[in-house]
Amino acid sequence: MQVEAVSHDALLQASRRVDWRFLLPRPELGRVACMGETDPELVRSLRLFSSELTASQSAGANEREASHDLVVLRNASLDELDAARLQLQPGGWLYVEVERPGRRKRARAARSARGYARALRKLGLVDVNAYVHWPDFASCRAIVPLEDAVAVRYGLERGRVNGARFMTRFAPMLAVTHQLAHFVPCTSVLGQLPSSGAEGTR
Repeated sequence: MQVEAVSHDALLQASRRVDWRFLLPRPELGRVACMGETDPELVRSLRLFSSELTASQSAGANEREASHDLVVLRNASLDELDAARLQLQPGGWLYVEVERPGRRKRARAARSARGYARALRKLGLVDVNAYVHWPDFASCRAIVPLEDAVAVRYGLERGRVNGARFMTRFAPMLAVTHQLAHFVPCTSVLGQLPSSGAEGTR
């Protein structure tokens, strides 16, 4: 973890912003690249909780160096996913945050979490899974596997946010029919580039 003078409360909030690191087999973040569309809070949190961080607006930067343990993207294009994959060392992980598109983001984030999951599998990644972050990335109280209807219902029942009653009632059906990602505001996809002769270690 990189040392920076921050208050206890700020450190706690920064930690919450990257709580998804506990989905990894080792939550201690090593060499991390944050590429493409960025979120200042995410970058700051990654800087605090990784041993080394490279942040770039271009997902194609340094693509000759396949030396990162983790690459982080937000609302990425297919080309950015491909470039990010080239950054990973064998056994490394690719994490993609997906925000439900609003008016300004519709063109940028038109792909759903399930669409990203399919794209990652086509790129050769394994152990690919999608998650709901509730209620959002910054103040996340639950990270729930998108394909697990029971877990989704449980997570939403504990949410106690506007619309939670509606989501709780229909989430199991939506999860089963693979439509939930189109209704929740924040989802993510995580996948691993296989090591030589390995197929995932999570």
